[in-house]
Amino acid sequence: MKFRSILSSFIVAIVFTVQAQAQSVESAVRSPGPHIIEVDYEKLFAMQQPPGYEPFEVYGMFLMSVAAQQTPLVFNPTIKVPSDIIQSKDVIFKQVGNSKVGIDIYQPRGDKTPNPLVLIIHGGYWKAGDKSVHAQQGIEFAEMGYTAASVNYRLSAKHKFPANIEDIYDSIKYLTKNAEIYNIDPDRIVVYGGSAGGHLAGFIGLAANTQGRSYNNGINPKAFKGIISLYGMHDLTLPIQADHPYTQQYIGATFDKAPGKYRDASPIYHVDKNDPPVLLVHGSIDGSVSVKNSDALSATLDANGIKYTYDRVEGWSHAMDYFSPIYERTTWFVYKFLKENMPSDEMKSGKM
Repeated sequence: MKFRSILSSFIVAIVFTVQAQAQSVESAVRSPGPHIIEVDYEKLFAMQQPPGYEPFEVYGMFLMSVAAQQTPLVFNPTIKVPSDIIQSKDVIFKQVGNSKVGIDIYQPRGDKTPNPLVLIIHGGYWKAGDKSVHAQQGIEFAEMGYTAASVNYRLSAKHKFPANIEDIYDSIKYLTKNAEIYNIDPDRIVVYGGSAGGHLAGFIGLAANTQGRSYNNGINPKAFKGIISLYGMHDLTLPIQADHPYTQQYIGATFDKAPGKYRDASPIYHVDKNDPPVLLVHGSIDGSVSVKNSDALSATLDANGIKYTYDRVEGWSHAMDYFSPIYERTTWFVYKFLKENMPSDEMKSGKM
């Protein structure tokens, strides 16, 4: 497991070094390492079935495929905001001591109607990461007719659970309070995230109606129309999660000393029959966040009669949606999920 965790960290490192590589890559000749391809979204969204893929037999084969440029990136860290999208960067929505917490907001230019909100939550095992990494998703959602907001939160080195939960709920309160400025329909919200962001997206949507908790005060649970969690940590009481040092850093104690906190921080223990639909995507050979998390949550959702879609991607690892063809496959599922549960005006009109 330690070896797999190192390899997963290597995948993340690959993604974040692409920015330097991309500046010197030409269309005819690619430098060593990952390369970026573009997606035909119109063609993708017109497909009746999700794009197929070939599973890897073992974890290391995926890394070898990336290094050999056989598995290209679709994630583009140098993406430019198109002229038809308004980007509002570093909007500060709260300050705690010396810590300022902000969001990046993306909205269709010239659209004065209230749009559904997609709240994007970054990963990084609660201890790292930044909202800016999701610029591509923010642009994509805005082009689908949504207002999208990528949110930062206080990190676990200094701030333990539920500090980041409080921050994300506070960002929702800020956005709904300023709904007219950002063209938001405050009664239509989907939360989206991957890895730790998937955990937080699941928690925010599922715990909104949990009774007796201070972190969800002032939140309207009925506003949540869906939850999209990609390879998230849904049950922190699983030994594979509870024993992880980053989980212990997030909670601020080991499991044996604070089992109640581990349970309360787990989205799976906040499921009830009134929860919104859920989309889960998880690779079966994920060496960073075990697929057991999504297996368990899907079973709990099923037992409680909650509508859900679970794409268990066989033979792919953590952060697999950064790479083709799983990026296209995941984006297809996200589009279909939004269209079914919280369609934008563009989707309703057939423009998207």
